[in-house]
Amino acid sequence: MALSTIAGIYEGGVQLTCILAEGAPTVTETTWGQDGFYDRGMTSASPLTVDSWVTLDVATENTYDTTKGTPVVKAITNGSLIIGKIISEPKWVATPANTAAGNSWAKILAGQFYRIATVWFPGITGVAKMQLQGLTAAAIVPGVQATLELDASLSVAAAAARNPETLCGSDVSSGGVGMFSFHYVASGAALVSILVGFTGGVNLIIA
Repeated sequence: MALSTIAGIYEGGVQLTCILAEGAPTVTETTWGQDGFYDRGMTSASPLTVDSWVTLDVATENTYDTTKGTPVVKAITNGSLIIGKIISEPKWVATPANTAAGNSWAKILAGQFYRIATVWFPGITGVAKMQLQGLTAAAIVPGVQATLELDASLSVAAAAARNPETLCGSDVSSGGVGMFSFHYVASGAALVSILVGFTGGVNLIIA
């Protein structure tokens, strides 16, 4: 039986705008567009396209502040935990003046020399911003559930203080379930923001 060409339906899950980790961009200084005008030509080392399946990129540079709160995804790999599908055409946010200006991930994030696209995550039931009190149990790695917990006392106190964000958590050595971070946090970091995804079911909550 031949494969069908009828498009699928993206029901359930969550759709988020994401940064695409596609490797270093290469700038071609002279490119003539179809409209007859001069354009700066851009290519990526590992380009992603609409309909590509992706997973969260775990680079240590992918903090909430550095990515402006946006998740970062890359092509799926063996052992991927959280997967999604690109459902919109990727587009550039900004382009470097030359290849050297974007030859590291830190430079790419700082200059916003990346493409973004809408990604559908079928396994996520919801998304929220969290205040994370980084302890010393473990680093928070994107997509990993075991080291992230909810903190009941901090969350209750944040609500009583009418803080804009009342979901609070911290890191644990193991045992976390039900949610994960989209962003990286080094072990021992001070109070920082992260975006968390909920996978349904119970969550680990400490007093």
